[in-house]
Amino acid sequence: MADQEARLDAAIRSFQEQAAKAAELKDKIAGLRGSARNADGSVTVTVAPSGALLGLQLSPKAMNRTHTALQQEILTAIREATQQAAAAMQQTVQPILGDRADQFKEAFNAHVEPLGPSAPPPAESLAGPAAQQPVRTQRPARPAPADDDDFGGPILRRDSF
Repeated sequence: MADQEARLDAAIRSFQEQAAKAAELKDKIAGLRGSARNADGSVTVTVAPSGALLGLQLSPKAMNRTHTALQQEILTAIREATQQAAAAMQQTVQPILGDRADQFKEAFNAHVEPLGPSAPPPAESLAGPAAQQPVRTQRPARPAPADDDDFGGPILRRDSF
């Protein structure tokens, strides 16, 4: 009996330690950001470690570019900021999780599609017939209204008043 209590106490302590580490990690991750600017400072972006865009600032100088050049400047800044945020994430997670940091990184990035060289350039993705024709999905047909008899008649009956 004492052996079971000792194991239960150890399991509870382990759980409490893991919960404290998770809370500490959550607080540290919540404040992580990555930020980048283009060469002339006309484009500034801020991203979360997941790559989610948190802020985009364009100076009047940015408007002197063509739309495609501006798109490229923005995407390049997003990539740089995301890399910076990912590095900050790794530095934050490693001391807390140790050898489990790689597992955390995989789980954290499981939903993220990288903005790398494999991503199509914006000019190509916006041009062409596919971009001009909206994708339409067909809704499933609604079922026909059920007769009152499906449930043995109407719920409220006149004869029940």
